[in-house]
Order: sequence, then structure tokens, then C-alpha cells
Amino acid sequence: MASGRKLKEIDLDEQIEFLKRVSFFHGFDDHELKQFLQVSRWLRVAPNTVIIKEDTTERAFYILVKGEVRVEKRLPGKTKPILLTTLATGDCFGEMALVTEIKRTADVVASTESFILRVEPEIVSTSNVFLQLKFYKRFCERLVARLDLANRRVAGRPGEEANPSILQTVLIDGVSAEAEEKPHKLHVRPGLGLARPEKAEKFRAGIALPPLPDKEQRQTPAKLQHRVHPEAVLPVNPAVASELRDMMKGGSGIDNTRRLADLISLDPVLSCRVIQTANSPFYRRSNTVGTVPLAMVIVGVKQVQEVLVDTIRAAKSVQAFSGFDSVARDFWQHAVVVGRIAEMLRDVIRLSISADLYLCGLFHDLGMLVLDGMSPDFYPQFVQPPEELRDVVRAEKEYIGVDHGQAGVWLAEGIGLPQPYLDVMRFHHLPEKATTNLVPVALVNLANMFASMKGACLGQPQVTVQDVTRSFSWALIEEHHRPFQEVNVPQFINSFSAELDKTWAGITGDILL
Repeated sequence: MASGRKLKEIDLDEQIEFLKRVSFFHGFDDHELKQFLQVSRWLRVAPNTVIIKEDTTERAFYILVKGEVRVEKRLPGKTKPILLTTLATGDCFGEMALVTEIKRTADVVASTESFILRVEPEIVSTSNVFLQLKFYKRFCERLVARLDLANRRVAGRPGEEANPSILQTVLIDGVSAEAEEKPHKLHVRPGLGLARPEKAEKFRAGIALPPLPDKEQRQTPAKLQHRVHPEAVLPVNPAVASELRDMMKGGSGIDNTRRLADLISLDPVLSCRVIQTANSPFYRRSNTVGTVPLAMVIVGVKQVQEVLVDTIRAAKSVQAFSGFDSVARDFWQHAVVVGRIAEMLRDVIRLSISADLYLCGLFHDLGMLVLDGMSPDFYPQFVQPPEELRDVVRAEKEYIGVDHGQAGVWLAEGIGLPQPYLDVMRFHHLPEKATTNLVPVALVNLANMFASMKGACLGQPQVTVQDVTRSFSWALIEEHHRPFQEVNVPQFINSFSAELDKTWAGITGDILL
């Protein structure tokens, strides 16, 4: 190991400004960088110094702040190691040691004088929870990128089976960030968002709506809960399924892991199944996995593709919303839009939250798919919703027996989703009743209303600016984020609404429908 000495003391503000220019720390604010510097150690490493030695075991993770290092692999019978790659300023290496205690599979050697931050996982785990969240989110992004390139390298060896040792080497000891592909831009379908002329296409085509379910036939919550199973077959967005089938059929599922993750994250059921797999006893995780990228790292791309194939194949046997495609498209668009607006609200208000807000939004209406399987005549009514369906939660209780929030919680508990997702499902229409994860609940409640106000909802928009203004969620945000107490809420709503109008094409443009 490198015996590098501590960097000479320099002004803390200078250190922070220096780190801001490093790609790994993009998005970290001054306070977070100060905290990070307090739990990490500076190393100044001379050229040709070994930083990581093959076959050793340690849990440290390194960020190359300035300089260049090379990753080398020693092979039996060879006198000289082979060069796997070189890493430059902004890269990180040794990150797999944070996931599992396994021996290093390659040497990492300084090519030039380098300045490195050494991060101990035990120190990070005892630091501020919001700093942990941002650090591990960036860590997962980098790890998925490494997995992407590793898979492409392995797949690029025609006529040979994948070599696990090569894959492991690339994952553990680093791949240059410059070699990573840019995210694939998903297919854009025009005409989404505020204007959706297909809203009542089947109704106008002469396909009559089924009658509303008989209220007298609704079941008790206890009986309905008994019908909810974690392995229940739920419908998948067919446009997303089609893209994934083509991608995996052509072999590019391994070639472009980042695009694979993007596609999975466009569908709530696929995202759930991937996370559910990562949390299964087979992987023996001590902490619950709550994000798609981390689940992909833990499960592996090949196994993830098998999960996707099985889920998509099973979904062919079920029909979402009795075949009323406009309702189904509204549902899938609404899920993605709410997740994205929730993230926008978090960023604009400048909140630090440990939960994955996008997935909180994506999953918030998952219970509708559960109830649709139990009462297939209910949701098609949103092609031309009557007045009695204006309050969807009350209508679900009256016609089915339970609301979609509770149904989603029953499913999520069986799947093993983290608690924030359950709280958001249960209380996104009633934030005043939430007792835990109050800020995620509040943000998804507001995002749900903003999305509906802009037309991304089932049926015709029912939410008004006055509804948004009266939401109890503002009180929850003010309580947990004191600077917001000075904000004029009506003025904020008008400004944020105007910003949504400007960026609407970007929010909805890549949603596959």
C-alpha cells in the first residue's frame, strides 16, 4: 500500500473550491464538501508508488483529485504486468471494496505525482445521513458506469464465454470515465403533455365503457388484502417492454447498461421487480436496496435481464385497464412525471432527503394496478369520468372497498420496498396523516397535484391552483426546512408552475407510451 503522507495544510475554502472542479463532487454544496473533507484523508503519492496491491484486502475507496494512475494486472508466467487502463483527475477506484470484502484483483500505481482522497467506509457510515446519501448515489452512478463498460468489454470477445475474473477486474480496479458512453437518448414521442387528443379514442371509436362496479359488491379491506400477493402479475408499459425486448434481443442490453437502467426506471413494475430481486434472501443484504442502479450492481446485468424477460412475458397475460389504452398511457405518464416534478421541487426548495424521490413518485400509484386486477371496470371510467369520480380515493373505497394507496402498501410490504415508498403510497393524498418520511410525502403530494394541474393525470384535470395552495404539504416543508418559512407560497406556486410550462417538453418528451 502507498505510504503517502498527509497533504500540507491549506486553507479549507481552497480545498473546497478545488474539489468543486472534480467531476465526482459536482452537485455537492460547500457544507457537504466540508463534511466530506472531515471524514477523509489526503494522500500525496509519488510517481510509481503502488496505491492498491493485488491480492490484498482492505475497505478503502479512493478519489483521484489530481494526477494520473494506471491499473495493472499480473498474469501467471508473465514477468511484466499488463496495463488494463489509466485513470485521470476526477476518477475513482477501489469502490467495490465498499460493497464486499474481497481481495483486490489488480494493482493501481501512480503514473505521476498524484493527490488522492482516501475514504474509509466506516467513517462515511457515521457521517451525516444526507452526505451519505449523496456520496453513495454518486458511488452507484460510477459503479453502474463501470459495469456498463465491463459488460461491453466481455461481450466484445467473440466466440468466448464471459470471463468472470476479467469482469471482476474491470469492476474493482477502475475504468477511465472518458471511455464511458454518453447516456442513450430514449425515443421521443411527440404530442405528450398538455394536449392529448387520444384521451377518449376508444370511447369515440364506439367501444362502450363498462358500467361502474356495483357498490354493494365491494369487498372488505381484509378480504382485499388477502388477495394481494407480492408475486402477483401486474401489467408493464408495452412501449417500454418493446424497447427492452429489442434491446436484449440484439444483445445491447449488456452493451449499454446505463440505457437499460433508464428504461427500467420508466416503468414502476419493472423497477419494483429488479429491487425485489436485489432484496431477496439469495443476496443476503443487511441493508434494504432502494434504487435501480444499486440493485443492478448487486444482481448483475445478466440476472436483471432474466428478471425483465420473465416479468414482461408474464405481463402479456394481463391487460391494463381493460384495454383502454388512453387510461393506461395516462397512468404510466403520470407516474414518471410525478417522480420528476418531485425531484424538481426538492432541488428548487434546496432540501436534503435520503429517499429516492423519483422512485417515490414512480411508485406512488402502484396500488392502482393492484386494484385494477380486482375491479377491472373501475378505472376505464376515467376515459370520460363522471362527477362522482372527482375524488378518486373516496370513489375507490365506495366502489372497490379500499383506496389505491393502501393497496400499494400491501403489495410493497410483500415485495420488501423501503419504508419511504410505503409512506408515500399511503399518504400522498393525505399528507396531514403521515407520521414518518414527512418531506417525501409532502413533495410527492405536491408533485401529484402539479402534474394533474398540467394535465398529466387520469381523466380530465381536476386540480386547481387553489387546491395546491391549500395543501397541508407546505406546512410540513416549512416545519422541516426553516428557510422556506420566509417564502411566499402563492408566489412560489406561480413561479414553479411557470417553470413547469417552460420545461414540460423535457419532462415528458422521453416517456415511452
